[in-house]
Amino acid sequence: MTGNWDDLKVLLAIGRAGTLTGGAAMLNIDQSTAGRRLAALEAELGAILFIRSKFGFTPTEAGQAAIARAQEIEARTLQLSDAVAAADRGPSGLVRIIGNPWTMVRLVETSLPALLARHPNLDIRTIGGALRRSLARGEAAIALWFEMPPDHTEFAIRLGEVPYAIYKPRGADASKLGWAAFWDDEAPRRAPTRWTERARGAEERLVLTATDSSVILAGIRGGLAKGLLPMCLAEGDPLLERVDPGPPELTRVLHLHAHPDTIQMARIQATIAWLRESFSRAFTPCAAAPPLDLAA
Repeated sequence: MTGNWDDLKVLLAIGRAGTLTGGAAMLNIDQSTAGRRLAALEAELGAILFIRSKFGFTPTEAGQAAIARAQEIEARTLQLSDAVAAADRGPSGLVRIIGNPWTMVRLVETSLPALLARHPNLDIRTIGGALRRSLARGEAAIALWFEMPPDHTEFAIRLGEVPYAIYKPRGADASKLGWAAFWDDEAPRRAPTRWTERARGAEERLVLTATDSSVILAGIRGGLAKGLLPMCLAEGDPLLERVDPGPPELTRVLHLHAHPDTIQMARIQATIAWLRESFSRAFTPCAAAPPLDLAA
Protein backbone atom coordinates (compact mmCIF):
# COMPACT_ATOMS: atom_id res chain seq x y z
CA MET A 1 0.00 0.00 0.00
CA THR A 2 1.51 3.35 -1.07
CA GLY A 3 -1.39 5.67 -0.31
CA ASN A 4 -0.98 9.14 1.12
CA TRP A 5 -1.30 9.01 4.93
CA ASP A 6 -4.09 11.60 4.90
CA ASP A 7 -6.04 9.33 2.51
CA LEU A 8 -5.39 6.33 4.75
CA LYS A 9 -6.71 8.24 7.77
CA VAL A 10 -9.93 8.85 5.84
CA LEU A 11 -10.12 5.13 5.04
CA LEU A 12 -9.78 4.24 8.74
CA ALA A 13 -12.24 6.90 9.91
CA ILE A 14 -14.94 5.81 7.45
CA GLY A 15 -14.36 2.18 8.38
CA ARG A 16 -14.79 3.00 12.07
CA ALA A 17 -17.74 5.35 11.67
CA GLY A 18 -19.55 3.37 8.97
CA THR A 19 -20.51 6.52 7.07
CA LEU A 20 -18.75 9.21 5.05
CA THR A 21 -20.26 11.94 7.22
CA GLY A 22 -19.19 10.21 10.43
CA GLY A 23 -15.67 9.62 9.14
CA ALA A 24 -15.31 13.25 8.12
CA ALA A 25 -16.52 14.39 11.55
CA MET A 26 -13.95 12.15 13.28
CA LEU A 27 -11.18 13.91 11.32
CA ASN A 28 -12.73 17.37 11.61
CA ILE A 29 -12.85 17.79 7.82
CA ASP A 30 -15.80 18.40 5.51
CA GLN A 31 -17.62 15.56 3.79
CA SER A 32 -16.52 16.56 0.28
CA THR A 33 -12.85 16.46 1.31
CA ALA A 34 -13.32 13.00 2.83
CA GLY A 35 -15.05 11.77 -0.32
CA ARG A 36 -12.32 13.19 -2.55
CA ARG A 37 -9.55 11.52 -0.53
CA LEU A 38 -11.35 8.17 -0.52
CA ALA A 39 -11.84 8.38 -4.30
CA ALA A 40 -8.13 9.18 -4.74
CA LEU A 41 -7.14 6.17 -2.66
CA GLU A 42 -9.49 3.87 -4.57
CA ALA A 43 -8.08 5.15 -7.86
CA GLU A 44 -4.52 4.58 -6.70
CA LEU A 45 -5.26 1.05 -5.49
CA GLY A 46 -7.49 0.21 -8.44
CA ALA A 47 -10.22 -1.20 -6.19
CA ILE A 48 -13.56 -0.24 -4.67
CA LEU A 49 -13.01 -0.13 -0.91
CA PHE A 50 -16.59 0.45 0.30
CA ILE A 51 -20.06 -0.50 -0.84
CA ARG A 52 -22.16 2.67 -0.64
CA SER A 53 -25.79 2.31 0.38
CA LYS A 54 -28.48 4.22 2.27
CA PHE A 55 -27.39 2.27 5.36
CA GLY A 56 -23.81 3.56 5.18
CA PHE A 57 -20.40 2.45 3.93
CA THR A 58 -19.57 -1.27 4.20
CA PRO A 59 -15.98 -2.38 3.46
CA THR A 60 -15.52 -4.70 0.49
CA GLU A 61 -13.04 -7.57 0.74
CA ALA A 62 -10.42 -5.24 -0.74
CA GLY A 63 -11.51 -2.56 1.74
CA GLN A 64 -11.07 -4.92 4.68
CA ALA A 65 -7.55 -5.77 3.52
CA ALA A 66 -6.72 -2.09 3.04
CA ILE A 67 -8.08 -1.19 6.50
CA ALA A 68 -6.00 -3.93 8.12
CA ARG A 69 -2.80 -2.64 6.48
CA ALA A 70 -3.70 0.97 7.31
CA GLN A 71 -4.18 -0.02 10.96
CA GLU A 72 -0.67 -1.48 11.00
CA ILE A 73 0.72 1.76 9.55
CA GLU A 74 -1.29 3.80 12.06
CA ALA A 75 0.03 1.76 14.99
CA ARG A 76 3.66 2.14 13.86
CA THR A 77 3.19 5.86 13.25
CA LEU A 78 1.69 6.40 16.69
CA GLN A 79 4.40 4.36 18.39
CA LEU A 80 7.09 6.36 16.59
CA SER A 81 5.61 9.74 17.48
CA ASP A 82 4.98 8.59 21.05
CA ALA A 83 8.58 7.40 21.46
CA VAL A 84 9.98 10.67 20.08
CA ALA A 85 7.73 12.76 22.32
CA ALA A 86 8.53 10.65 25.41
CA ALA A 87 12.27 10.97 24.79
CA ASP A 88 11.90 14.74 24.67
CA ARG A 89 9.24 15.52 27.29
CA GLY A 90 8.39 12.25 29.03
CA PRO A 91 5.01 10.51 28.58
CA SER A 92 2.70 12.92 26.77
CA GLY A 93 -0.49 13.11 24.75
CA LEU A 94 -4.07 11.95 25.03
CA VAL A 95 -5.03 8.76 26.91
CA ARG A 96 -8.68 7.68 26.95
CA ILE A 97 -9.88 5.75 30.00
CA ILE A 98 -13.19 3.94 29.47
CA GLY A 99 -15.38 2.40 32.16
CA ASN A 100 -18.36 2.73 34.46
CA PRO A 101 -18.96 6.39 35.40
CA TRP A 102 -18.52 5.81 39.13
CA THR A 103 -15.06 4.29 38.60
CA MET A 104 -14.05 7.34 36.56
CA VAL A 105 -15.24 9.66 39.35
CA ARG A 106 -13.28 7.70 41.98
CA LEU A 107 -10.06 7.91 39.98
CA VAL A 108 -10.45 11.64 39.37
CA GLU A 109 -11.33 12.37 43.01
CA THR A 110 -8.66 10.25 44.65
CA SER A 111 -5.71 9.83 42.32
CA LEU A 112 -5.62 11.84 39.09
CA PRO A 113 -3.73 14.83 40.58
CA ALA A 114 -0.82 12.52 41.42
CA LEU A 115 -0.62 11.23 37.83
CA LEU A 116 -0.67 14.71 36.29
CA ALA A 117 1.85 16.03 38.81
CA ARG A 118 4.21 13.22 37.79
CA HIS A 119 3.48 13.48 34.06
CA PRO A 120 2.21 17.02 33.35
CA ASN A 121 2.16 16.48 29.57
CA LEU A 122 -0.49 13.77 29.72
CA ASP A 123 -4.08 14.57 28.74
CA ILE A 124 -6.61 12.21 30.35
CA ARG A 125 -10.05 11.82 28.78
CA THR A 126 -12.58 9.73 30.72
CA ILE A 127 -15.41 7.99 28.85
CA GLY A 128 -18.10 6.65 31.16
CA GLY A 129 -20.79 4.21 30.14
CA ALA A 130 -22.29 0.84 30.98
CA LEU A 131 -21.98 -0.50 27.42
CA ARG A 132 -18.73 -2.05 26.38
CA ARG A 133 -16.69 -0.12 23.85
CA SER A 134 -13.97 -2.06 22.04
CA LEU A 135 -10.50 -0.60 21.91
CA ALA A 136 -9.49 0.42 18.39
CA ARG A 137 -6.07 -0.45 17.04
CA GLY A 138 -3.73 2.49 17.37
CA GLU A 139 -5.95 4.34 19.86
CA ALA A 140 -4.19 5.23 23.10
CA ALA A 141 -6.96 3.90 25.31
CA ILE A 142 -7.50 1.72 28.36
CA ALA A 143 -10.78 0.22 29.59
CA LEU A 144 -11.72 -0.76 33.17
CA TRP A 145 -14.39 -3.47 33.39
CA PHE A 146 -15.79 -5.91 35.91
CA GLU A 147 -16.30 -9.51 34.74
CA MET A 148 -16.11 -8.72 31.02
CA PRO A 149 -13.63 -10.99 29.23
CA PRO A 150 -11.33 -9.24 26.75
CA ASP A 151 -12.41 -9.53 23.14
CA HIS A 152 -10.15 -10.97 20.45
CA THR A 153 -8.31 -7.67 19.97
CA GLU A 154 -7.56 -7.03 23.66
CA PHE A 155 -5.91 -8.50 26.71
CA ALA A 156 -6.71 -7.94 30.39
CA ILE A 157 -4.65 -7.19 33.50
CA ARG A 158 -6.10 -7.92 36.94
CA LEU A 159 -6.06 -4.73 39.00
CA GLY A 160 -7.67 -5.99 42.22
CA GLU A 161 -10.81 -6.84 44.18
CA VAL A 162 -13.53 -4.28 44.91
CA PRO A 163 -15.69 -5.15 47.96
CA TYR A 164 -19.45 -4.48 48.02
CA ALA A 165 -21.86 -4.37 50.97
CA ILE A 166 -25.54 -3.58 51.67
CA TYR A 167 -26.25 -0.03 52.82
CA LYS A 168 -29.36 1.80 53.98
CA PRO A 169 -30.17 5.40 54.94
CA ARG A 170 -28.76 6.07 58.42
CA GLY A 171 -31.34 5.29 61.08
CA ALA A 172 -33.82 3.64 58.70
CA ASP A 173 -35.41 0.22 59.33
CA ALA A 174 -33.97 -1.99 56.57
CA SER A 175 -36.90 -4.41 56.83
CA LYS A 176 -39.31 -1.67 55.71
CA LEU A 177 -37.26 -0.60 52.68
CA GLY A 178 -37.34 -1.82 49.11
CA TRP A 179 -34.20 -2.33 47.03
CA ALA A 180 -32.12 -0.19 44.70
CA ALA A 181 -30.11 -2.42 42.39
CA PHE A 182 -27.81 -2.61 39.39
CA TRP A 183 -29.44 -3.49 36.08
CA ASP A 184 -28.08 -3.47 32.54
CA ASP A 185 -30.40 -4.44 29.68
CA GLU A 186 -27.38 -5.44 27.59
CA ALA A 187 -25.94 -7.69 30.32
CA PRO A 188 -28.78 -8.79 32.63
CA ARG A 189 -26.76 -11.45 34.46
CA ARG A 190 -23.99 -9.30 35.90
CA ALA A 191 -22.78 -10.23 39.40
CA PRO A 192 -24.57 -7.46 41.39
CA THR A 193 -27.86 -8.27 39.65
CA ARG A 194 -27.59 -11.98 40.44
CA TRP A 195 -26.62 -11.23 44.04
CA THR A 196 -29.60 -8.90 44.59
CA GLU A 197 -31.98 -11.45 43.07
CA ARG A 198 -30.83 -14.03 45.62
CA ALA A 199 -30.86 -11.64 48.58
CA ARG A 200 -34.17 -9.88 47.95
CA GLY A 201 -37.14 -11.38 49.74
CA ALA A 202 -40.28 -12.26 47.81
CA GLU A 203 -42.18 -9.47 49.54
CA GLU A 204 -39.46 -6.82 49.03
CA ARG A 205 -39.99 -4.45 46.11
CA LEU A 206 -37.34 -3.41 43.63
CA VAL A 207 -37.94 0.35 43.62
CA LEU A 208 -34.93 1.63 41.64
CA THR A 209 -32.60 0.07 39.07
CA ALA A 210 -29.64 1.76 37.37
CA THR A 211 -26.62 0.97 35.24
CA ASP A 212 -24.22 2.85 37.51
CA SER A 213 -23.55 2.64 41.24
CA SER A 214 -23.53 6.42 41.63
CA VAL A 215 -27.28 6.48 40.85
CA ILE A 216 -27.95 3.67 43.33
CA LEU A 217 -25.92 5.59 45.92
CA ALA A 218 -28.05 8.70 45.33
CA GLY A 219 -31.25 6.67 45.74
CA ILE A 220 -30.13 5.17 49.04
CA ARG A 221 -28.87 8.51 50.36
CA GLY A 222 -32.25 10.01 49.43
CA GLY A 223 -34.11 7.44 51.53
CA LEU A 224 -35.64 5.47 48.64
CA ALA A 225 -34.25 2.04 49.40
CA LYS A 226 -31.41 -0.15 50.61
CA GLY A 227 -28.94 -1.66 48.19
CA LEU A 228 -25.58 -3.15 47.31
CA LEU A 229 -22.82 -0.57 46.86
CA PRO A 230 -19.05 -0.51 46.37
CA MET A 231 -17.73 0.05 49.89
CA CYS A 232 -15.32 2.70 48.61
CA LEU A 233 -18.35 4.83 47.69
CA ALA A 234 -20.42 4.28 50.81
CA GLU A 235 -18.10 3.70 53.75
CA GLY A 236 -17.70 6.90 55.72
CA ASP A 237 -20.76 8.57 54.18
CA PRO A 238 -22.60 10.18 57.14
CA LEU A 239 -25.99 9.59 55.49
CA LEU A 240 -25.49 5.82 55.16
CA GLU A 241 -24.86 2.81 57.34
CA ARG A 242 -24.29 -0.85 56.65
CA VAL A 243 -27.20 -3.21 57.16
CA ASP A 244 -25.01 -6.11 58.35
CA PRO A 245 -21.50 -5.34 59.65
CA GLY A 246 -18.95 -7.98 58.81
CA PRO A 247 -17.23 -9.27 55.66
CA PRO A 248 -18.31 -7.78 52.31
CA GLU A 249 -21.40 -9.37 50.80
CA LEU A 250 -19.82 -9.43 47.32
CA THR A 251 -16.35 -8.96 45.87
CA ARG A 252 -15.80 -8.11 42.19
CA VAL A 253 -12.52 -8.17 40.27
CA LEU A 254 -11.69 -5.04 38.27
CA HIS A 255 -9.66 -5.69 35.11
CA LEU A 256 -7.72 -3.28 32.93
CA HIS A 257 -8.19 -3.96 29.20
CA ALA A 258 -5.64 -2.76 26.65
CA HIS A 259 -4.82 -3.29 22.99
CA PRO A 260 -1.50 -5.02 22.21
CA ASP A 261 -0.67 -2.43 19.53
CA THR A 262 -0.58 0.42 22.07
CA ILE A 263 0.67 -1.29 25.24
CA GLN A 264 4.27 -0.19 24.63
CA MET A 265 3.38 3.49 24.26
CA ALA A 266 5.05 5.54 26.99
CA ARG A 267 1.78 7.27 27.87
CA ILE A 268 -0.07 3.94 28.17
CA GLN A 269 2.71 2.45 30.30
CA ALA A 270 2.64 5.49 32.59
CA THR A 271 -1.15 5.30 32.93
CA ILE A 272 -1.13 1.56 33.66
CA ALA A 273 1.53 2.05 36.35
CA TRP A 274 -0.59 4.80 37.91
CA LEU A 275 -3.74 2.65 37.86
CA ARG A 276 -1.94 -0.18 39.64
CA GLU A 277 -0.53 2.18 42.27
CA SER A 278 -3.88 3.95 42.73
CA PHE A 279 -6.15 0.92 42.93
CA SER A 280 -6.19 0.56 46.72
CA ARG A 281 -6.74 4.27 47.35
CA ALA A 282 -9.54 4.52 44.80
CA PHE A 283 -11.43 1.25 45.20
CA THR A 284 -11.02 -0.11 48.72
CA PRO A 285 -13.05 1.26 51.66
CA CYS A 286 -12.06 4.60 53.07
CA ALA A 287 -11.91 5.31 56.80
CA ALA A 288 -15.30 5.63 58.46
CA ALA A 289 -16.48 9.15 59.20
CA PRO A 290 -18.05 10.03 62.57
CA PRO A 291 -21.82 9.44 62.73
CA LEU A 292 -24.05 12.28 61.54
CA ASP A 293 -25.82 14.12 64.35
CA LEU A 294 -29.37 13.93 62.99
CA ALA A 295 -30.66 16.07 65.84
CA ALA A 296 -28.46 19.01 64.95
